[in-house]
This record gives sequence, structure tokens and C-alpha cells, in this order.
Amino acid sequence: MRIASYHFNPGAFSTFVTIALLYIMMSLAFWQMDRADFKDTLQQNIIERKKLSPVGIEELPAPIESRRYLPVNFMGEFDAQHSFLLDNITFEGSVGYHVFTPVKIDGSKTILVNRGFVSQGKTRDQLPEIDAPDGKITISGLLDFSPSRTLLLAENVQETSRWPVVLQYVDLNEISQLLGYELYDMVLWLDPDETASFEYDLPVFNLNAAKNNGYAFQWFAMSLALSIIYIVVNTKRTIK
Repeated sequence: MRIASYHFNPGAFSTFVTIALLYIMMSLAFWQMDRADFKDTLQQNIIERKKLSPVGIEELPAPIESRRYLPVNFMGEFDAQHSFLLDNITFEGSVGYHVFTPVKIDGSKTILVNRGFVSQGKTRDQLPEIDAPDGKITISGLLDFSPSRTLLLAENVQETSRWPVVLQYVDLNEISQLLGYELYDMVLWLDPDETASFEYDLPVFNLNAAKNNGYAFQWFAMSLALSIIYIVVNTKRTIK
């Protein structure tokens, strides 16, 4: 192909490699854009869910994804004899635990409730004393998935001879077996104004779609750079 005094004559192999690379990079760019749109939509849905009026557990939708961060309100009774301390938690510069206590909603349904943060004692052997209100009380909070596992420093349940039991991660099936009764498939973040709550430590749910948009821009920029290199390398000026 001739354009004025320039001759564009790419080789078959370089053309094939360039097209293949452009296809991959452009696909990745559009995939990152789709991820950013998905996160933006999900973030907005969660913000809207938190503003909804609380409902009872029995009124919730069936899919677990549709229940995340929905506010609920119900009558329940704490299993005050059995609390769990999720280890390796930091909050406002302090090291400590998240306190989880089961709440019995009715004869067949029990939910594990995250009551917030408590500081660690002077030594790891000195566990904080955890109590809970007696009798049936009104409980309000936000539903969430059980905490994801991070770096594990030890086995999960090492000692059950004393309560509260220290956990390295929250596994609802393991805890159900330890308690001897079934748990609801999500946990509840107790509202900060509830009588049984400790320091409120609900994580900010930030899906960070900006990062995906940044990756998409990088892939588009690399595609443009590759196209320019392909054209420049394969274009020669004709000498008259």
C-alpha cells in the first residue's frame, strides 16, 4: 500500500501476531469495563438496600446474594453461654477480636451475630469476658456473608474447654457442629445502638470500580501503542 511517498508493506507473520495481541488486549479492556459497570451497579444496590426498612428473617428473598446487607429486625434470645472471638482483628489502632454470639430466633432457627470489636487483654491467654442480655429482646442489624478467610496463623478451633472460644476464621458448618444445632447461612452485624453491641466495626463495602476503569484504560493505551508501532515498523519511505 502506497500513500504519497510512503510504502506500507507488513509481513504476514507480524500482521498475524499483531492482530492476535490486539484482540487479546481489547478483550481484556472491554472485560475490565464490564467489571467496573457490574461493581458500580452492585455498589449502588447495596447502598439502596441499607436504606430499606427492616424486615423479618422469614420475609427475606431466597437467593443469598439478594440478602446481603439487607436490614432485618426480629425477636431473639442470645445463647449467652456460647460466644466466639474472631482473632487477629485491628480497629482504630487496637488489636483484638470480633465477638460472635448465636441468637435463637425460634425453635428451629439460630443466627450467628457479630456484636462488634473488643480489645485483646494484656496477654493472649487473658480473654475478655463476654456476657449477653437475658431473655427475648428485639434485635436489629444487617445481614452479611460470613467473614472470608485470610492468612491463617493456626488451626481454627484449638481449645473448647473454656468459653468464649477463639476462632481463626468463621466457618458456619464447623461452629454448628461445635454448638450442636444448625445456624442460619449468613451472619448478622448487630446495629450499634443495640444493648448487646460492642464497638461498631462494620467494614466499608467499597468495590473500587475505579481500579477496573484504570486497567481498561491501560489495555486501550497498550493497544493504541501496539498499532502505532506496527504501522511505523512496516512503513518505509520510497526514495525517488
